[in-house]
Amino acid sequence: MTTSDPPFPPLKPRDPTSVGRYRTVGRLGAGGMGVVYAGRAPSGSLVAIKLVHGDLATDPEFRARFRREADLVGRVVGPCVPRFLDRDTEADLPWLATEYVSGPTLHQHVREHGPLSGDSLHAFALGVAEALRAIHAAGIVHRDLKPGNVILAPDGPKVLDFGIARAVDETAITRTGGLFGTPGWVAPELLRGAPPSPAADVFAWGGLVAFAATGRAPFGKGSAETMAVRVLDGKPDLEGVPQHLAPLVRAATGQDPNRRPTVEQALAELLGTDQATVVGAGPEATELVTRVLRAGWEAPPPPTVFTGDPLPRTEPKRGRPWLLTGAAIGALALVAAGAWAAGDRLSKDPVEDPGGGAAAAGTEEGRNEEATDPEATGSDERVLVEVAGNGLFMVHADTSGALDVTPGFAGVGLGLPQGVARDEYVVASVRVNTVSADSATQTGVRVFGEVEYLADEGEFTLRAGDLTLLEVGQGLDPLPDDPTADGRGAHTADPGRVLATVSPDSPDSEFEVDFPDAPQSGLLAYLPAADALGGEARVGGVYTCYMNWHPYPPVDMTDEEFVPCPAERPQ
Repeated sequence: MTTSDPPFPPLKPRDPTSVGRYRTVGRLGAGGMGVVYAGRAPSGSLVAIKLVHGDLATDPEFRARFRREADLVGRVVGPCVPRFLDRDTEADLPWLATEYVSGPTLHQHVREHGPLSGDSLHAFALGVAEALRAIHAAGIVHRDLKPGNVILAPDGPKVLDFGIARAVDETAITRTGGLFGTPGWVAPELLRGAPPSPAADVFAWGGLVAFAATGRAPFGKGSAETMAVRVLDGKPDLEGVPQHLAPLVRAATGQDPNRRPTVEQALAELLGTDQATVVGAGPEATELVTRVLRAGWEAPPPPTVFTGDPLPRTEPKRGRPWLLTGAAIGALALVAAGAWAAGDRLSKDPVEDPGGGAAAAGTEEGRNEEATDPEATGSDERVLVEVAGNGLFMVHADTSGALDVTPGFAGVGLGLPQGVARDEYVVASVRVNTVSADSATQTGVRVFGEVEYLADEGEFTLRAGDLTLLEVGQGLDPLPDDPTADGRGAHTADPGRVLATVSPDSPDSEFEVDFPDAPQSGLLAYLPAADALGGEARVGGVYTCYMNWHPYPPVDMTDEEFVPCPAERPQ
């Protein structure tokens, strides 16, 4: 057996070199729960290791839920789910390990090669249904079935991220009343407040098969609010779904959960057998599924791997229409924010504040208008950021002036002008999370996340200097119109450090940056550099509240209202 490692995105300097008995060899992803590493077992086989963030590891309630969910995941067995291998739920940082599954996600494959068809599409629908049968049989509801959570492996589709998401979800719901899932894939009854159920997973399964068949999300793309309205309207776009699958997909995406087919009914129809054959996870049903997969599944090409090194900057084409060409990352809840100007670019001479960060100047004399004034730059390009969901920033740009960007703050409100469609000028999405920079001492703040490029040409750069952490506390407005105008402490990082550069050729990238002196609660402000898109532009940014004791920071801000940030953890 060879032990040469595939080209995984590299480990970060502070990543562990081992977890339990496994040697880490690369990063597979990161999110609100923790980091997923590629590892090597002592035998040489590849594994996937999910390591919990330190913030969550200190929460006894989360540990208990993680322990219970790990027990459930260990009981899920089937040809279309990764095999459970190992765990340590009592470690300082709890973890679990499953077999490593190679291949692109459905999202990656459709983006790079187009939709599935023929026998492969039928095998995909069957395999995902079989995975849900195994997951439901173990007492788990997946709750976040979507194109990014299905791997197209050489031997068939594999459904990822079941069970562990439930642990995070239940903690969040207990504390905040939040909704877990990705807009466009969340069943309508969940949007109306019903508890998760197997029928909600069937709804997502129907949308997933439609996406695999057409390359289009069944409820389109747009803001969280827009997606929710479309789901509640109950009119999925199923044009292009093959005739033999269309009735089943249409029934699965129906509004009434009681009238959707069960997973067993879907499996029976796809296998051309009776429902009794697939009930109870018997070996006969597994053999039938394996036989169909072996006969109809065609191994997809491997995914394009971006190792994390920024691309060389090139001069983008000018006069481009910034049109949405990819599916925007989903948000958990619609929130709103205004435009802001903060950090080093606001002051020609930053001064140190007692809190250890540069105090942000809020006067007109302190603002660097040269970076954002089109008369100074000779450019009419406008770049505007809005908060589209929990920890999700959407970057919009245009040259027509429709966005009507005012450099600096426009107050707390919707980022886009009235009448401007949210997906009309979208360029990129930036999803952020925060944890303690030092999990052992619970000090400092690490901001990390993912950037996705959504336009059809050009490129977008995220720099460390685009992010500023602003302090909150006594005497400071908890929801200021301009958080830079009252002398509050501002914590910044190296402004020139490139965190990620994305383009149509390499549209996805992860990033992280530490703010060692920042408090565990504050305002996370994001203002792109004037040249983030390659040329000078007027820019407007946003801020959100982050609280590192919250189960899913940055804080979910619902109903277009900000949640004030406390200076200390509430008792």
